[in-house]
Amino acid sequence: MTLTTMSSSAQEKLKIGISQPNVEHPYRVSGVERAKAWGVQHPEAELTIADGRRDSAVQLSSLEDLITRRVNVIVVSPNDSAALAPVADAAKRAKIPLVVFDRKLAVDPESYAAYIGSDNVEMGRVSAHFIIEKLGGKGKVVQIEGTPGASATIDRKRGFEEEIAKHPDMKVVSYVGHYRLHDSVAVMEDAVTAHRDLAAVYAHNDSMALGAAQVLRERNIKNVVTVGMDGAKEGCDGVASGDLTGSVYYPTMFPEALDLAVKVSKGEQVSKNTVLPTPMITADNRATFCK
Repeated sequence: MTLTTMSSSAQEKLKIGISQPNVEHPYRVSGVERAKAWGVQHPEAELTIADGRRDSAVQLSSLEDLITRRVNVIVVSPNDSAALAPVADAAKRAKIPLVVFDRKLAVDPESYAAYIGSDNVEMGRVSAHFIIEKLGGKGKVVQIEGTPGASATIDRKRGFEEEIAKHPDMKVVSYVGHYRLHDSVAVMEDAVTAHRDLAAVYAHNDSMALGAAQVLRERNIKNVVTVGMDGAKEGCDGVASGDLTGSVYYPTMFPEALDLAVKVSKGEQVSKNTVLPTPMITADNRATFCK
């Protein structure tokens, strides 16, 4: 468990605890950087950033520590939607409002103050429509899933498979890559051996899509549509290089989640569910999203 506290003076501050499932993945790194930039612009706030280290038990422990520290509000993205559910009751008992971002908690929405994120089911659908169009409604797709149990994984898989199922000439074979490049490389090695007729790759994030693209390049396998998600620097670079055919843009939720946390801490009325847009980034529009 790692706790990093940012504070610029000794005066009484709004204490915001931020709990990330990890702070190593490029998407999470970008989120932390944006949160810190927000903190510089808001000296009235003190941010404590907790690293869950991809371990639900570690993340739950770090959240309990934030509650013990008596932060004013907690902003959390759970490693596992069910495993982190107990934090909702713990925060409620401590009268600390909870803002959930990115991934959802498997609890009654009344247990937290607000959720901000993107529609991961819709992201799966957007990816499916893109691949269906590219393949003309025919072909085999290798799906590389993220962390089992994470709401994003469940929803991105569901949205994608529901759309693909409408096309009888398309087939999906799935592997688990845990949102990590090296895991994706390992499963993609198996996939290209077992499925020599693959026509597309759909990965639940850009790191895994780039891992798949690496294997395709090393094996000299061409003309495979490769789609990732996040649209952060690595995804944008992948689209620019041609390694990725597309990447669904997935906002980091910062600074929006922190702005929401401030309003919640003041008792202001906020939307219970805020959904941010997630367009497909391609070579044609990357300049709009990749800056």
